[in-house]
Amino acid sequence: MRCVVSSVSVLILVLQVLPAVAAAPSPGAVPPAPPAPENYVLGPGDQLEIIVSGQPDLTTTAAIRPDGMIALPLVGQVKAAGKTAGQLQTELTLLYKKYLKSPSVSVSVKQFLMNHVYVMGEVAKPGRYDLTDNMTVLDALTLAGGSTDMANLDGTHISRTESGKSRAIPVKVKQLIQGKDATQNVKLQTGDLIYIPRRGLNLMDILRNIGILRNAVGY
Repeated sequence: MRCVVSSVSVLILVLQVLPAVAAAPSPGAVPPAPPAPENYVLGPGDQLEIIVSGQPDLTTTAAIRPDGMIALPLVGQVKAAGKTAGQLQTELTLLYKKYLKSPSVSVSVKQFLMNHVYVMGEVAKPGRYDLTDNMTVLDALTLAGGSTDMANLDGTHISRTESGKSRAIPVKVKQLIQGKDATQNVKLQTGDLIYIPRRGLNLMDILRNIGILRNAVGY
């Protein structure tokens, strides 16, 4: 029964965050964005310019959907979210090699959203928040309105994508708040997902819920 309740809770949180994730700037509504940093991690709403040299029919501009995917001529659906432009470029080159001899592919971010993090689980206002310089776990929890009475603060985990792979970083927020361990106030990176579980969940439930949330936001 506990697993059923936790799954329902996660689905409710997914429904709360998806409208924010799906929101993307309308063409022409904002001034042109500056170039994305080299290590910028792609996310939903980013617009990519993909050029296949000598192949005008394959050259296109694609927006990353809320599920993290883009649709491209010839190769079809490709997951772009969670990767840098360079990593995606390498992947697309390999995909196009199945159809073209020595393809030359370039990927650039034509328009990108501000770097962001997600705060989910037992907080007052779960959702996506803009990442500011030197933002930490406590900063993000404050933006999310703090934890609920049912929160297991020391069960908090950060889900982070690095080099295309996801890992879960445990954070003992209760110890941090009590001033016992300042090292727990981890500095956040773009795309981080902070999950504060409900009391009573075991580690496997927590990791399973993180995976569900990650898929929902397209990472």
